[in-house]
Amino acid sequence: MWDRNIMSSCEVVKDRLYFATVSCKPRNNASYHYFSVDHDGTLDGCKFQDTPYFGPSNLAGIYRFCCLVNTKLHMIPASKKIVLYTTANEGLADAKKRARSVFLCGAFAICQLKMTAEEIYGLLEEHLHSSNLAPYCDINGNLSHNLNILNCLKGFEKATALGFFKFDEFDLNRYEQEERAFDLNWIVPGKLLALSDPQRRPEVKASRFSRLRKYFRQIGVKGVVRLNKDDNMIKYGLIYDTRCFTANGFSHNDFYFEDGGIPSKAIIKKFTRAVDQCDGAVAVHCRAGLGRTGTLIACYLIRHYRFSAAEAVGWLRICRPGSVSTLQHCFLEHKQEPIMRGYPEDMKIEDLTDAFEKSLNIFSFQCNTIIEENLDLERYISEISFEIFSYQDILFTWL
Repeated sequence: MWDRNIMSSCEVVKDRLYFATVSCKPRNNASYHYFSVDHDGTLDGCKFQDTPYFGPSNLAGIYRFCCLVNTKLHMIPASKKIVLYTTANEGLADAKKRARSVFLCGAFAICQLKMTAEEIYGLLEEHLHSSNLAPYCDINGNLSHNLNILNCLKGFEKATALGFFKFDEFDLNRYEQEERAFDLNWIVPGKLLALSDPQRRPEVKASRFSRLRKYFRQIGVKGVVRLNKDDNMIKYGLIYDTRCFTANGFSHNDFYFEDGGIPSKAIIKKFTRAVDQCDGAVAVHCRAGLGRTGTLIACYLIRHYRFSAAEAVGWLRICRPGSVSTLQHCFLEHKQEPIMRGYPEDMKIEDLTDAFEKSLNIFSFQCNTIIEENLDLERYISEISFEIFSYQDILFTWL
């Protein structure tokens, strides 16, 4: 029989796999095997532990979770029901654990059970109201613009359907080695990868990028796009010589726009053309390889693969946690249809302000709902509110 600590549950695989919330740790018995990933930090995949960022687990976390569940399904007798449980307790830390467990359960259902994002999320939401889940935040701590678990699952579903993630072919060691050695992540395998400015890594810079060039050749990269040339020169007094790449057979393009800003129509057009004309993969970087890099790659996903803005940002944060700021996501959503049709007109300041104010109204509604359902999250919301509204003060300096 069910453990008495079970608060709510739903059936994911008939008579076999369940998802549940609990008031305290349940005990295994002859009929049920309980397990939780609430305290497994390896499934987060976030390297920004010193920032307020909160988002979906990365590909390594998804892969590890799927392997864990598959092992349990294979090893535990078929007569037993397997229950993934998460805490039902209040508080921000527990709300984050619930959100992560819901996302991972959804990702497993998509890539292993062939369910759609709508199907699995609808099933889970019936038993676990979304207001009990911590909202996603960008790397600055700002509430993510219209980005929730369902959006991220839809992005994962679309990317999986397009072959961007293949569970049976995923190389966990290579994925984590690329992050450690070069801080790079594939977004569209074989076509687009994101990385931080290579000169920020002393071991890469010391070799005058020879290690990086060698690795680029191994993985089929033939072009490099840099988005931070001007602010590197102004703020840090140093930029790398493009001949590090061009003299060694790589194409190189500079498409500068301001840190934390949004690209112009001309930049989106030039970037798209550079990617399309390259006969190999293109490596894209700004300073951290998150905001500007993620925004331009999201434009390409929207234009060429018909991702929605939210799906594109969700997939980017799964591949490379921290990608795309709240305001940049607001821009992508506001210009989603024009990007799909071709190239959007440059964003006017009044357009950006109107779009962002609409976003703030959405945030306000979401925050109030969360606070009504879980008062322990009120302090969390108030802490990040300042960051959200501070964007309005700097909008006029960006354009």
